[in-house]
Amino acid sequence: MTETLSAGYTEKAAVMQTVARMNVRCEGASGVLAVNAAASVRVSEVISGEVRLAGREYAEVTVAAEDGVRKASGTAEISDRAEIPGITPDVRAFALCRVTDTDIVSVGGGNITLASVIEITVMVERAAVLPPSPEPEDGIFTDSESIRFSRLTARVTGRAESGESERLNIVEVLCCNAGLAPEAPETALDAIYASGRFILDGVGKTAEGLLTPFTVELPYNAEIAAEGVRRGDRAFMRTGPVTVTENYGENGLTLRAGAELDLDVYCEVSAGIVTDAFSPVKELELGRAEVCGALAGDPVTFEEKAEGSAILAEGDNADKITAVCGFRATALSAYAENGKVVLEGAAGGWVIYSDAEAGRRSSVNAELPFRFVTDIDAEDGCEPQADVRVCSVSARPARRGEISLVCALSFTVMPVARVCVRPVTGVSVSGEKEDRTGTLSMHCASEGETLWECAKALSVPPDAVLAQNPELSFPLSKGDKVFVFRSRISRAP
Repeated sequence: MTETLSAGYTEKAAVMQTVARMNVRCEGASGVLAVNAAASVRVSEVISGEVRLAGREYAEVTVAAEDGVRKASGTAEISDRAEIPGITPDVRAFALCRVTDTDIVSVGGGNITLASVIEITVMVERAAVLPPSPEPEDGIFTDSESIRFSRLTARVTGRAESGESERLNIVEVLCCNAGLAPEAPETALDAIYASGRFILDGVGKTAEGLLTPFTVELPYNAEIAAEGVRRGDRAFMRTGPVTVTENYGENGLTLRAGAELDLDVYCEVSAGIVTDAFSPVKELELGRAEVCGALAGDPVTFEEKAEGSAILAEGDNADKITAVCGFRATALSAYAENGKVVLEGAAGGWVIYSDAEAGRRSSVNAELPFRFVTDIDAEDGCEPQADVRVCSVSARPARRGEISLVCALSFTVMPVARVCVRPVTGVSVSGEKEDRTGTLSMHCASEGETLWECAKALSVPPDAVLAQNPELSFPLSKGDKVFVFRSRISRAP
């Protein structure tokens, strides 16, 4: 008898949108140049048919004021719920979120009102439980096969933290585009090692009040405790928004960067299942159970570039790029097509520029759609998991009224195939078969037919097929003829 096998996995249960409104105080603000918004959401409670969510949005706003460019920030609480039919309090769930769009509702009276659309994906842990196979019985012949599932070894969270940067010749960061370029995580005994680098591009203010750009790359190495994980397990990593910390000193300021890491770790398990059964002399009824699980492939981390242009307001022209800010990327769709994983999505953010003719600084919100056909193998029907980050953004004035953009993106993709089987869980006798002793039976095989399939078609024990057809080799070819003379087959008592 095969022991009961349980193989857990995570799957998407619901995708929803919520709107967060935020008020940011900034005296003297005349306009908004850029918004860098991020959010985090957690599952606060699971009840029957519903998941309750709570979280917070954080936004940094770069504003134009009479005395130049300023920075302000604010927060907003998030509270919502997702209806998930069939979910119960014993199901483990977690939430992922991203800010898809932020509207500037109003600016005035020292107050900036923002409204952000936040997409929340609720993930749940499922378990594929493979029941025991029936006990072997004399006179009953079974067919079996080995199946593979991925087992969720661990779900762990950690944080990537950089060291401190060299001192910058600025006293304040006005806006910053914080990129992340991770390496593929490595699994070890009860631990996961994550490494990569943060790429910070921004503009700051010097002590003299001048604006100056800066670019900083900060490496990181993180060791995350993960009980039960073993070397060779497959780790799929999602990364949260990058946070930047400013440390002020007498000779300038330094920067640190960090990001939350969320990892699903899988190992592969296999088990034998009984797929069919027959008896030469008895009619059988077979009990079956439907079991669905997942089989995860190797995660792959790679980089691509999304290119495009931003169209400025009529009459505007970009003579100089001041900064890029708040760029983020989203994989809107990941699917298998012609044996490969295809990724579709968009990257977007703000570009601040100077218009010499108009004598002012302005900004434009840019969006760069992308579609990449990867080299990652995936069967049709596969459900790839994908995470994408912005590494860096370059912007330059193009022809009048346009800004050319190149956005370097980092992807982590893990193909996940659905595995559904209907193993035999029980065998019962429902009657006797007709006694055909003394008859000669012939069976015409199909391509690739196995010994067991041939024996079932003839309703004789497999050893009887072999004994009376010694010239055959299995699997059979299409059209092979198999003969059995039933006088040599004794009936069970």
